[in-house]
Amino acid sequence: MNWNEVLADPSLQDLPYKIELNEYGEIVMSPASNQYRREQTRMAMRLDKNMNGGEVLMNCSIATTQGVKVPDVVWMSAAFVKAFEYETPYP
Repeated sequence: MNWNEVLADPSLQDLPYKIELNEYGEIVMSPASNQYRREQTRMAMRLDKNMNGGEVLMNCSIATTQGVKVPDVVWMSAAFVKAFEYETPYP
């Protein structure tokens, strides 16, 4: 399975947990508690407050050599945002 297939699959939409793909194209699911999500939000807010320029994004997809990963929070430089805009997944 590839990331575009994941995005197109109606059964994988609006799940209460995040999913990633491993290097074999298999879905890996990571359930998260409300406490975890609150901490994730706080981390994103801290990054947004303390980093000058760029953007903070939660749960974006990133292509890696070991499949598509979905980190909790990322900071992207303005140059990265300009270069890749809404590409899915990000390189």
